[in-house]
Amino acid sequence: MADRVRVVSSRKRAGIRRPPKKKRMRRLGILGLAALAMLILGFLAKRIMIPSAVHYIAYRAPDQPQANPASEQLTPDDQRQLDEIIKRKAK
Repeated sequence: MADRVRVVSSRKRAGIRRPPKKKRMRRLGILGLAALAMLILGFLAKRIMIPSAVHYIAYRAPDQPQANPASEQLTPDDQRQLDEIIKRKAK
């Protein structure tokens, strides 16, 4: 008799209609938000930060002032040519 009760109760359960499941709004998880943030930061770095950093490195003032060009050791022939150029420019 216990078997019949079990069968009937299972049939009753099968006959009960469950309410339809509500569709959950798909939300980005923490990993999705992190990936989106990394994508945005990568775009900003590529377009803004990297060119300014490269420009800073390439065109920054030297740490030590360079030697004065007049203090270079010129050969006598080079010195004579330089003097001639200076005289021509002075005229």
